[in-house]
Amino acid sequence: MIEVQRVWETVIAILLASCGGLARLLHTKNRKKMLWSLILSELFISGFAGLMVLMLARASGITGDWLGVICGMSGWIGPRILDILIQPAGKVLDIDLMAKEKA
Repeated sequence: MIEVQRVWETVIAILLASCGGLARLLHTKNRKKMLWSLILSELFISGFAGLMVLMLARASGITGDWLGVICGMSGWIGPRILDILIQPAGKVLDIDLMAKEKA
């Protein structure tokens, strides 16, 4: 059965991560020349990064407001957090996820 609390927690985490990514984009880019495609891709990537960090945080036993903090910050970091998470995920799966990039 779907737990409503977890669904809302997930939605809020994705929104916080997306806001974090958008905040970084607005902070670092020339706002007059931003394309909608850039904005949408930033929102999607940041939201995905936030979701991955949320899942990792839940697996680590992190709860409450800390979930929001780390999900929002992962959105600010964006794709770099996904690069960071590749190594521990590879260890869990017992495969080298970076093999293609090393070659």
